[in-house]
Amino acid sequence: MLLSGLFLTTNDGISKWFVPHYPTAQILFGASINVVLIIVLYQVFIRRKRFAIRDYRLHCLRGALFTIASFAFVAALKYLPLATVVCIAFAGPLFMTLMGKLFLGETVGRYRLASVCVGFVGVVFMVNPTVSPLHWSVLLPLVVAVCDAARDVTTRKMTVSEDSVTIVMTTSLVVCAVSLLTAGDHWSWPDTQHLLLFVGAGFFMVVAYFLMVEAYRHAPTVVLAPFRYVQIIWSILAGIVVWNEYPQWWIYIGLCLTAGSGIFIAYREYVTRNTHGNADTGA
Repeated sequence: MLLSGLFLTTNDGISKWFVPHYPTAQILFGASINVVLIIVLYQVFIRRKRFAIRDYRLHCLRGALFTIASFAFVAALKYLPLATVVCIAFAGPLFMTLMGKLFLGETVGRYRLASVCVGFVGVVFMVNPTVSPLHWSVLLPLVVAVCDAARDVTTRKMTVSEDSVTIVMTTSLVVCAVSLLTAGDHWSWPDTQHLLLFVGAGFFMVVAYFLMVEAYRHAPTVVLAPFRYVQIIWSILAGIVVWNEYPQWWIYIGLCLTAGSGIFIAYREYVTRNTHGNADTGA
């Protein structure tokens, strides 16, 4: 999960770099079609000729959630700094904790529910409704957060029967299809440098999401959620170094509350598993 965050941040940085040059649909199509090509080449290399799909509905659902989140994320990068978008989007683990309880039957007691509430207070700080005027674009990272949480819970269910490479492949195909449907007249052929960046974005996305799927295969969502927060560190550094974007003070306060809540959730999960097993009425 830690390595996945590093590769995702690199991909996000490339997306923000493309925002002034290409429409959102083309940016997503360029990255996702390269993901498909890389996976096909990988399949040929290992001499594996087909993808084993056991539950088409889950694959379609994950692809749809990922597509909505991707469009919202890239659209948000047009208006907000990279670090701000990533920080607000990282309310996802809070939603994921609730969804893990509702859809996966994972134990979430009163302490973890309280920490989720604190985390949402942190989200309010990051959105900062006191800023006037409050731009509508701050809602886009929240869309990302909800969709990412639902996607990760879906991924957790899929890892029981589905192959990691197949999951990444089908999700990328859904993004490609939707991007093409929304393609307009503003698409343009990238120059050599940008073409290489599109290929690089595809590579980073393949590695990132393969590692993420594998992580969910081996650990519960509430345990993995805090380890995703390291991506925020890379995003802040990338914003400062590349775009000279320094987050406002309220972003740091909200980040501390939200990330602290996620870490506490992981701690309660650890305590629960080592002291009460599955019988956790108060955790």
